[in-house]
Amino acid sequence: MRRSLLALTLAIFTLLTACAAPAAEPDSRWDPALKNALGLTPAQRLEDYDYFVKTLKDSYLCLGLRDRENPDDPAEDIFREYREMIEENDSDDAFYSAVYSSLYRLGPYGHLWMIEPEDYYGMLDWCGHEDTSGRERWKELIEASEEQYKTLKAYLDSLGGDEGGGGSQGGGEAGENLHTLLLPEAGAAYLKVDSFLADYDPNYQTEARAIRDFYNAAGDCADLIIDLTDNRGGNEGYWQNLLVSPLIGAPLSCTNYALLADSGNNRPYIENVFAPEDLHPIAELPDLPKLNRDGLEAATHFVESTLRVEPAAERAAFRGRVWLLVGPTVYSASESFSVFCQATGFAVLVGAQTGGDGIGALDPVMMRLPNSGILIQFTMMYGLNPDGSSSEEAGTMPDILSPAGEPALVTALRSIREARK
Repeated sequence: MRRSLLALTLAIFTLLTACAAPAAEPDSRWDPALKNALGLTPAQRLEDYDYFVKTLKDSYLCLGLRDRENPDDPAEDIFREYREMIEENDSDDAFYSAVYSSLYRLGPYGHLWMIEPEDYYGMLDWCGHEDTSGRERWKELIEASEEQYKTLKAYLDSLGGDEGGGGSQGGGEAGENLHTLLLPEAGAAYLKVDSFLADYDPNYQTEARAIRDFYNAAGDCADLIIDLTDNRGGNEGYWQNLLVSPLIGAPLSCTNYALLADSGNNRPYIENVFAPEDLHPIAELPDLPKLNRDGLEAATHFVESTLRVEPAAERAAFRGRVWLLVGPTVYSASESFSVFCQATGFAVLVGAQTGGDGIGALDPVMMRLPNSGILIQFTMMYGLNPDGSSSEEAGTMPDILSPAGEPALVTALRSIREARK
């Protein structure tokens, strides 16, 4: 048995060749020739930037956390610096650089980022071809910015490249997103998923069939390893429908608290998603020992965020133990899967502390800058772990922590050997 599991280790490490590219540095230069690239007056530029700052302060609950982790570069200094840059440079190019650079320095806490044209046009297509019921506010703001995004795209195209360097996480072609290995002699199966595709992705159904077939082929195995160590998230429906539902015989659910700010920007989203009875005043939040309230002054309410997964109509053949490999890359939808697994006992978490922001079960909301029409997304829900610590800040600690420098896979295989004794 020891040799079989060693063979599995070597085979999996041979199989995997993943790497991640860092985000691009923002371009801090601006061209005087692009002074009127977005058609804004000096007053409109300042109005947009002031709206951006005000909305972050009253609607986005991660500023306090962000400042705790970056004490030498507080948000207030960033806002002041780039507002002055807009005032001193009569240029739309400088305005765009100020907004983009502000976001870059603030960091992607809580999915904070600009909606760039490539992603915008995918969202616009969604508005025209998908059922948007329950997402009316998202649709309204996306469609309202169509003309401005034509102008923004032309401006960015004139710069001769991808100015943003951000964008969304994609899954690649079918087959590239999934890595599978089946070793019946070791009694183990291995599935690595690099991204959780949305159900409208053309590869979604292909991967659904591939995972179902793999689960059935693993029917005689005692252990299944699901590897998320390179998975930055995507769509929660992917893991619910493709990874969990085929393996369970009864519904599984978990509930956590999430804070939100009932601000002017957030109110339409709240009305789209929550019934009035779902909202509880922040004063009624239970005493949670590790809740840090610094920077959460804008929070007005909390909700009980519940994730529930129903079993598939036909259960897959695999019925053994599930081990989930996690680490700091795990974030957003892959984090929500980790939280669910730990809370319900669906899988044993192995590896390192995760990246977080997986509690809240709600797509990022948006603000729309009134003159430029630029859309900026952020997570409205500030998820709390059971002890009150921030999901974004603390992530999830695995059930079995890998020793320093040891890959999660090695730890999992050792744990499997011990569980079989």
